Amino acid sequence: MASDPRLVTRRTIAGWLAAALAAAAAIVLAASDPGPRALAPPPPPVVADLPDAPGTVDLPPRDERPTTPPVALTPADGGRALVWAERGTGRVLRATLEGTRVVAPVLVADLPVVPGASAGVRGIAVDRRGRVLVSFVRRTGRRLVVVALRDGLRPRTVWVGPRAGRLRVGGGLAALPGGRVVVGIGDQGRLASAAQEGSLLGRVVTIDPGGRAGQEPRRRSRGWHDPLAIATDLRGRIWVADRLGGGDAERTGRADRPRLPTVRSPFRRAPIALAVTPDSRLLLACGLGSGRLDRTVRRGVGAGGVPQVLDVRCRYGATVVGDEVLVVDDAGAIVPAGTVAELAEADPLDG
Repeated sequence: MASDPRLVTRRTIAGWLAAALAAAAAIVLAASDPGPRALAPPPPPVVADLPDAPGTVDLPPRDERPTTPPVALTPADGGRALVWAERGTGRVLRATLEGTRVVAPVLVADLPVVPGASAGVRGIAVDRRGRVLVSFVRRTGRRLVVVALRDGLRPRTVWVGPRAGRLRVGGGLAALPGGRVVVGIGDQGRLASAAQEGSLLGRVVTIDPGGRAGQEPRRRSRGWHDPLAIATDLRGRIWVADRLGGGDAERTGRADRPRLPTVRSPFRRAPIALAVTPDSRLLLACGLGSGRLDRTVRRGVGAGGVPQVLDVRCRYGATVVGDEVLVVDDAGAIVPAGTVAELAEADPLDG
């Protein structure tokens, strides 16, 4: 019995429609996720197959590690001061900077956090008005929140985010020159939830530092795993050194231009902090896992090549103040790592 040609036509049209819908879905995904195209060698099938970064320094024995090393280093007062938090706690400190020396630190806040390395204070930013903003996992409700610190007054809640899990919390914070503040939200290992359109998991968003706690954030990109290491530059570009998760490699890319490809790292270093040099040419990441500082050279509008690990010890934090780079070493000390020019010319470790 011959086939009805009208039936074939309907099936063909249905196939065309399905293909068109799939293509449209791919375009929407590309517009809201970091680009999947890799500029570095493709990642291995599982994260465990990634080698350690060149020159990786093992963590000291547990009883020799600092219990609350400085994290989230952030310059203030035009580079005349430095603000940071004690890892795993709610304590925020501020000190004067004399060159690269940190002088007379004082406690400016002790926030009601869930304690521990995967919670506590997650990020600090200083906006263009000089307001110090802090993201942390709040003890009440275990939510990721952002507050503005006020001298002599209780912190003002700027934004209440999603409930925080126990891994891949994110929480990176950075100020944009236009006035808004960037917040990174981890996927918490809940990839199915992060894939839902209405979810905030795995997103990089911006908020108004003068807004109310219930404000709706502006979504900039999605598909990130643990966006803790976030930095912005003077042109408003948002950079992320994403920590690995699931079967993915670590990635470096722009959260404000999700269609641009991200650079996949061929090794593990677990970025905990990211700094951008004043000319925006170098991205400097501090590796919690590698114990080293690495640099990624910006090329055009994107991140550029694979990270180059430097012969500089860095475990918990990094920032750029003027033409100097400050890092936090294994002992939990804030020390100078060299000038931007020196680190730009330094030979990378072999890998």
